[in-house]
Amino acid sequence: HEFINGTGYPNRLSDDELPFESRLLTIIDIYDALTAEDRPYKPPMPPEKAFSILESMRDEGKLDGEILAMFRESRAWERRA
Repeated sequence: HEFINGTGYPNRLSDDELPFESRLLTIIDIYDALTAEDRPYKPPMPPEKAFSILESMRDEGKLDGEILAMFRESRAWERRA
């Protein structure tokens, strides 16, 4: 994942180099990895714990706080198929 503070991979892009879509997909992908029920190597994490981790990453400057808030408030994560 590319993080807005430039510490991500593969290209260490930061802030204005990352389009909205990339910032959003990073958050969704991390949330999905944490809460997925189909990972044989770990049990799914409850949504609140996953959001706690995402918020820590936001506080570290890795994730866009506005987009994270929008994702959480949309509750789209509850409609996972």
